[in-house]
Amino acid sequence: MYLATLRTAASGALRRPVLLSPPQLGSRSYTLNTGSTTLPITTALTNVCNEGTFAKFDETVSLHVLVTLDPRKPNQNIRTKISLPHGTGSKVKILVMTDDDAAREKAAELGAVVPSGTVADAVKAIQDGDQSLLQGVDRLITSPSDMRTLASLGRILGPRGLMPNPKLGSVTPDIPKAVSDALKGEVIVRVNKEGGIYTPIGKVSMGYSSLKANARAVLEAISSNKPSDAKGVKSGAAFWKMASITRTMGGYNCRVETSTVDPSSSKYFRGGVEGDQEKETGEDDAYA
Repeated sequence: MYLATLRTAASGALRRPVLLSPPQLGSRSYTLNTGSTTLPITTALTNVCNEGTFAKFDETVSLHVLVTLDPRKPNQNIRTKISLPHGTGSKVKILVMTDDDAAREKAAELGAVVPSGTVADAVKAIQDGDQSLLQGVDRLITSPSDMRTLASLGRILGPRGLMPNPKLGSVTPDIPKAVSDALKGEVIVRVNKEGGIYTPIGKVSMGYSSLKANARAVLEAISSNKPSDAKGVKSGAAFWKMASITRTMGGYNCRVETSTVDPSSSKYFRGGVEGDQEKETGEDDAYA
């Protein structure tokens, strides 16, 4: 049963808590939330593909992990980009801002958004309050020379996660290649201020095998980029505090056993029916 506290529409005063009947399996309001119960990641990914949904679109599946990093401290950060083996399944909107005519033309041919006029014109328009150019943009790519002009938009681009960064390949002399890589399913793996890493790993329709390969690519990128002096790195599993698999609409939220997401653990991607089969047959190549 579920406990709900309601307010009256007129006064806003609290009413007595009421018990709501739990939704029935198969109903439009059905959700799977494992609460504090943890499952192997193989089981979580199997379930996310098989559980019913009332969404009228192909939901995004995301991997959430909480690690022992505090990016506000020196040498306590992870920020990298990786190409998912099977892509994200989503259409990515790339904005290219450069005064290089050849790069502009090629980027537009690849499908990127290239504003008319110079970079300085676009910057001025954004500073004057016209931010329509940034709507729906997933990645902003520019060249090293044009980055000097874009730097003044730090307070606008930063909170949107659009500030170009050389380490992430979004400030590059080879703009067409950066656009091509981004459109193929490149994702940015980064730690937020709470030590959490949130990464989309694909769509429900992609199926178990593709989601599994993408999840492994993300987890192994985190493991290979973790600071050597971070808390829990030497002891292994202590680095991974929590993990979960979710879907867009919130109808699926599964806590995952951290030992099954730790690439250094013998239980990595083990457990559950599928994981046991892998262990018996030795079929452990997620990228095949």
